[in-house]
Amino acid sequence: MDEAKIAPRGRSIVPGFWADFYEETHIPAAILARGHLYVTGHTGTLDDGTFPDGEEAQIRQTFRNLGVTLAEAGATWDEVVELTTYHVGLAAQAEPLLRVAGEFLRDPYPAWTATGVTGLFEPEALVEISCIALVSDSSA
Repeated sequence: MDEAKIAPRGRSIVPGFWADFYEETHIPAAILARGHLYVTGHTGTLDDGTFPDGEEAQIRQTFRNLGVTLAEAGATWDEVVELTTYHVGLAAQAEPLLRVAGEFLRDPYPAWTATGVTGLFEPEALVEISCIALVSDSSA
């Protein structure tokens, strides 16, 4: 783990790709507390800070980025119990969203709320996803 801070409310999870953002904002990629992993909204940024072209590519990269954070905390997609997704142009993203989600999620599927929005923190982002996972961790 690149950085872990333990506080009464849990342990910060900061994978390498999130380190610069954390230094600037002090917002961790996730907090692991009492067996629950609360994952901050992730977007589809690539390692160089750019975004892939197209909705489906951004959605897939967003799921990949979330997967890195889950792994950093010792979790997998199987432990995810809730997803919250935000979409610029939700109707246009519905079909690719479900197709890509099927590459990462399996039965029993997590509870899921998808919301259309007019914009996200990063102007180039078309999708942002946060989640909650149940994780065994005796230190948090």
